[in-house]
Amino acid sequence: MNFLNFILDDVKKYSEIVSKVIGMDVEVMDSSFTRIAGTGSLKEKVGLDMKEESHIYHQVLESKETIIILEPRKDMHCLTCEKKFLCKEELEISTPIMYQDDVIGVIGLICFEKYKKNEFIGKKDLYIQFLKQISEFISYKVYEYFHSLQLKRDNEILSNIIDRVQDIIILTNRKNQIELINKKGKSILAPILKKENIYLKSSSNFLNQKEFKFSYSGKEISGIGDIFSFSLEKNKELTKTLFVFKEISEFKKYLLSFHGNSSIILLESPQMQNIYSQISKVAKNNTSILITGESGTGKEIIAKQIHDLSSYSDGPFITVNCGAIPESLMESELFGYTKGAFTGADPKGKIGFFERAHNGTIFLDEIGEMPLQIQVKMLRVLQDKKITPIGSHTEKQVNVRIIAATNRNLEQEVKKRNFREDLFYRLSVFPIDIPPLRERKKDIKILVNFFVKKYYISFQMEQKDISTEVYQYFLEYSWPGNIRELRNTIEYCMNIIEENEKSIELKHLPPKLLNNKEKDKKIKTLAELERDAIQNLLQIYGNSSEAKKIIAKSLGIGIATLYRKIKNLEV
Repeated sequence: MNFLNFILDDVKKYSEIVSKVIGMDVEVMDSSFTRIAGTGSLKEKVGLDMKEESHIYHQVLESKETIIILEPRKDMHCLTCEKKFLCKEELEISTPIMYQDDVIGVIGLICFEKYKKNEFIGKKDLYIQFLKQISEFISYKVYEYFHSLQLKRDNEILSNIIDRVQDIIILTNRKNQIELINKKGKSILAPILKKENIYLKSSSNFLNQKEFKFSYSGKEISGIGDIFSFSLEKNKELTKTLFVFKEISEFKKYLLSFHGNSSIILLESPQMQNIYSQISKVAKNNTSILITGESGTGKEIIAKQIHDLSSYSDGPFITVNCGAIPESLMESELFGYTKGAFTGADPKGKIGFFERAHNGTIFLDEIGEMPLQIQVKMLRVLQDKKITPIGSHTEKQVNVRIIAATNRNLEQEVKKRNFREDLFYRLSVFPIDIPPLRERKKDIKILVNFFVKKYYISFQMEQKDISTEVYQYFLEYSWPGNIRELRNTIEYCMNIIEENEKSIELKHLPPKLLNNKEKDKKIKTLAELERDAIQNLLQIYGNSSEAKKIIAKSLGIGIATLYRKIKNLEV
């Protein structure tokens, strides 16, 4: 490849510069022995083949060194030249033009007059250095050309790639102007895509990513994803910002796609946002998780979300309600049995829940109900990931992620010797505590809308709204049954409401809920009782860290739970 032909204009320009500065003729030969530039008497020979008259240039190409000939015809480099007696040169300096350690051409300084030669010799070292620098400039121009070509190709490949990405990608400069936007981004901003600035308005964390809003051409766009700020130069201030995100509505659909039954509900209370952040971090690791919380708070939904965000998501998600299995059948249900293992057993044998969950997740709900003798076997499964079916002497390896849940205080159960301490610590490597619905009233409206939509679609009804009075009633109610009670309430309302009625009113609420609300007025809620108890103990023991440890112990809760209650109950 004749590299110099790609920067021919630059080569000619530099040749003219050298000729004017030094006052001699200059020529440039490429690697195919063609003269591609020349000045003075050599200009009319540009484009001609030089194989027959490039004796010195051959040597420069081979040696990769500058050759200086002050006495043409007598110089040792000229001895083997067949045309040395026809040579009219008085002086010649030839230096290689390099690119990536290869000689891609030669730049030659030729003198045909003796007086110019004498002038040159007085400044020989300076002129030789100047010629070498010009050679380096030409080399850099070649590098610059191919580097820009590579950048252009890389940008084309990058544009091709980012256009296939389903996220919106926007690159902005220091002035907040859009420099790059992919196809997905154009589809969102196309109607308003102008030479205008884009402004980031706010940013917060959601599911371990950034939730942000920015405005562009009068339109506000909300997204969830990542924001990267960087500089293309070392040790320079940040000049570029890259947004990679999905619109809020699309992000929710993306999360919902994890669940075929759309059971995931994105809640907005600070407590649930914190839990989402936790599960996004722990889901990727095979860490044992213990989910705690009152009955009906949605522990299985959280477990399913962890499964769907994990590397086990392609495998099964097996739910086991430990409280619903008779003690006598617990071992066979969990670990299976071989044929003829016991009287009444299936003659073909049966695989247990753990084998069914192989390469997936097993969710052990109501783990606090598990008998002590089964807890011993569970400990072995956690430690070695091996099970032994009843009637078998051979262990089986199982690859499962274990998530357990309980509405009991297992620490108290350990003290009462109803639950093994070693199993408790193995299960609760990463504890997640789901607060009751009464402590996160911000989620009620989202849940209500979710369940109303679910049931009017399921019952093939027209869309129904919720009256302001019902919303207010729901906010004031203590929800002892948590999300489960709320769901059942909405289902009841959707059954009783008339087809021609547009919204759920107080008259549609279950009588039991209305009665419980009246009781709420007469007696204190559990939250109020908890607040009173904590306040009394703080008055007795004080507000120090040590005092809070004593209070947590006397209440039978963990120190983290106490701090959470102090914050949420506004003690």
